[in-house]
Amino acid sequence: MVWKQLTGEAVSWSKDFPAVDSVLVNLLEAMENMDKETFEFRFEEELVYTTQLTDGQMMDLIPGGSNVPVRYEDRSEFIRLVQKARLEESKQQIAAMQAGLLRVVPQAVLDLLTWQEVEKKVCGDPEITVEALKRLTRYEDLEQSDVRVQYLWEALTNFTNEDRSRFLRFVTGRSRLPAPIYVFPDKQGSDTTDALPQSSTCSSTLYLPNYPSAKVCEEKLRYAAYNCVAIDTDMSPWEE
Repeated sequence: MVWKQLTGEAVSWSKDFPAVDSVLVNLLEAMENMDKETFEFRFEEELVYTTQLTDGQMMDLIPGGSNVPVRYEDRSEFIRLVQKARLEESKQQIAAMQAGLLRVVPQAVLDLLTWQEVEKKVCGDPEITVEALKRLTRYEDLEQSDVRVQYLWEALTNFTNEDRSRFLRFVTGRSRLPAPIYVFPDKQGSDTTDALPQSSTCSSTLYLPNYPSAKVCEEKLRYAAYNCVAIDTDMSPWEE
């Protein structure tokens, strides 16, 4: 929804808002199609002309809406008001973001881009393929033919896209491409199955132990990618 509005594209309740609040979308759809008996049993005059915004605040849909019950005959109007309020709740913030974007990107250029292209240019590509990672990876004190390197790529091939995103964040601090990666041998020269990989996100460096198999390499990389949270807390996760 945000990217579409930044590029001036129209947003749709059915296509775009489920990414924000799918429960509300389904509830309003069910309300539109339910019969009077079900409606009155379900809401028992507790439904009033208000809606909860994303920040948790309650908004009156009509003047004094918190004191006006929604009747079955008026449910379509209530649904319309809820949809309008929720679709426009960030209008002011989006306008401010758009003004800032236009300070950097000329309107003529922005008009040539789809919202998907703008998102990818700002945030990177959410699809992380092994081929893309290989193109961005450089080796230090390692040959590309080294068995450690072969195990690394075999392990990453078995990863899901989410796994590879976590791995990328573990090494570089970024969860999307492009992000350069530098692979070094493990600093301690570890060659046991117990050693975990280490990383330095400021230099996008992975220190890779000499694992005995691709399977062990995969297990250790996945464990590190999902359990190293220091970058999120900027401190040791055990301090508290």
